[in-house]
Amino acid sequence: MADEEIAQPEPDVAYELRRIDGSGIEAGFVEFVVRRGDVIFARTTVGEEFAVTGQNAHILVPLGF
Repeated sequence: MADEEIAQPEPDVAYELRRIDGSGIEAGFVEFVVRRGDVIFARTTVGEEFAVTGQNAHILVPLGF
């Protein structure tokens, strides 16, 4: 991904986020991921962003529909 490039989930697949310890995050589903510098962030349906690469990264969990 290039800097500021956005990638959206495939049709019929949604993602939620979890912490590295496996606990869930009440932030809705992932709308898209975006690269900013060396870090990729996931933006959620409630407008929050979470790092999914690097230190303290969160985990993208695919949910099939």
